[in-house]
Amino acid sequence: MTASGLAVLGDGSALPGGVSGDPGAVSAALESDVQLLRNHTMLTPYRVAVTARDAGELAVAARAVAENASAIFLARTEAARARAVQQDFARTGRVLVVTEQDTLAIGLVAAVLVILRRTEVAPLNARVVVTAPSRLPLLVPLLMAVGVADIASWNEADASGFPLSSVSRDASVVVDLIGAATGLPRVVAAREDPVAHLLALPGLLYALGKEPIGGCAGDPMGGLDAHRAAVHALVTLTPVDRIVPDLADPDLSYRVARAVLETRKPAL
Repeated sequence: MTASGLAVLGDGSALPGGVSGDPGAVSAALESDVQLLRNHTMLTPYRVAVTARDAGELAVAARAVAENASAIFLARTEAARARAVQQDFARTGRVLVVTEQDTLAIGLVAAVLVILRRTEVAPLNARVVVTAPSRLPLLVPLLMAVGVADIASWNEADASGFPLSSVSRDASVVVDLIGAATGLPRVVAAREDPVAHLLALPGLLYALGKEPIGGCAGDPMGGLDAHRAAVHALVTLTPVDRIVPDLADPDLSYRVARAVLETRKPAL
C-alpha cells in the first residue's frame, strides 16, 4: 500500500517551552518523524513546522497545508489545539487529520497489554497508573475500552501528599507521560520508544482513506472501536524482545488497516 502527500505538521506547543520555544527544535522533532516514516514505511511524508499562538491560527495554517496534502499528521502539538483542528477538519470535510495523541495512545495501550500478557495479569484484574493523563486525553478511555478495570491518575501536584512511588506500589503497569516514574518497575514511558507514536499511523491512514470511519478521524471518543482494533493489531505483531512492534515490520500497515476496517463490517 502506498500513500503520498502526508504532511507532518506541528507548532511545537507540546515541546518544552511551548510556542515560545526554539523554532529549530520544532523542525528537528518533525523531521525525525519524517525520516523514520520514510526509512521504515511506504509513506512519503514531508515536514511542515508552523507558528501559531492558538488553535485558530493553527487551523488556518493547517487549511493552507491541506491544499496540497492528502492527509495531515498533527504532531508535537498540545492536545487541546490538536483536537480542535481535528474537529474543524472533520466538520468541514477537509483532508483527514490524525493526531499524535491518537497514535501515541494506541501505541502505549498496546505496550500495556503486552506487559500484562507477559506478567500473566488479565486486563480486568490489572491496576494501571497514568501520570498527567490530560497530556493524552484518549489514553484512559482507550485503556477502559481494552478491558482495564482499575485506572488511577497521578499529577505532579499530587506528589507532596501522594508520592508516585506510593500510588504505584501495587500497580500492574505505570504509563508515564511526563518522565516522573524513573526507577519504578513495569513502566511504559511516552518517549521511551521514539516510534511508538508512529506505529499505527500508516495503517490508520490507509484504512481511513479507503473507508472513512465515523468518529475515528473527527471524534476520537466516538472511534474507540477502531482505536481498540489498532491496539490489538499492534499487540499481535510485537516480538518477544520488545513491548511494541518494529516500525519496519512489513505486515504492520496491512494488519492495522485490516483490523480497523473489520470494525466497519456489519454484525451477522
